[in-house]
Amino acid sequence: MGFLFEPYRDGHCCLCGIAAPLTGEHKVKASAIRAMFGSEKMVIGQFGGEQPYRNAQGPKSKALHHSAGLCADCNGARTQPADREFDRLHKLTLAHHAAGKDPITAFEEPRYAESGAPYLNVFRYFAKLLCCHMGDVHGPRPVSTSAFAIGELDHNRIFLGIDGDPNYRDWSTVSGDHAYAAHGGLAIIMDRKTELPSRIQSYLTLGPIRYRYWMEFAPIEVTALACFHKDFWQAARAAMQEYIDNPPTDEQLERMGF
Repeated sequence: MGFLFEPYRDGHCCLCGIAAPLTGEHKVKASAIRAMFGSEKMVIGQFGGEQPYRNAQGPKSKALHHSAGLCADCNGARTQPADREFDRLHKLTLAHHAAGKDPITAFEEPRYAESGAPYLNVFRYFAKLLCCHMGDVHGPRPVSTSAFAIGELDHNRIFLGIDGDPNYRDWSTVSGDHAYAAHGGLAIIMDRKTELPSRIQSYLTLGPIRYRYWMEFAPIEVTALACFHKDFWQAARAAMQEYIDNPPTDEQLERMGF
């Protein structure tokens, strides 16, 4: 069912699927990192993780890139409008947050009338990130979502929630406002009864603002994953069992974006 998913292939763009020289997309936008951190030193790590923090060389550090690659067109002209629109939206959400408003109210601005080009471009940006996260784990490429990300389709299947990041909130009570960015990797949500995937999701944090984004699978896509992409499905089932055996606390779930 190649019209639903394409299998991961080394050396192929994780958006359009062509074989070409590839570059890694930033997990967190380089422009946002430069704006927040400036010349400050950066470290990479996980709150409560077992691995020690490590230094990041700068905004262009390989550690800040997805391992899955994009071709020159998909990392340029095809996704640049979405990148720029997300920058505009983030400035608005920061302004709303600073004014004591819910950051999601940035979408009440006339610019973001539903189904208009600026509105869709915001969601295209997050569609691109989801495809990159899928590529990082060698998961199949969701064809309609990748086509939406590069502007070939206008059907938006991405959901978006915007709130305050709990890690930033707790840290700021100790250190005040500070430079902070984070991403949630790829979470695959499973149906416990059927043991089949129901959606993929992640989050992106820039400063105090967290963007939680996800895509829900249609029934035919669930069938395709189980029948034609069994390695991905079995890995997701194993992760689900680990979750059942070692359930996270409510606090951990909040920090993970659930």
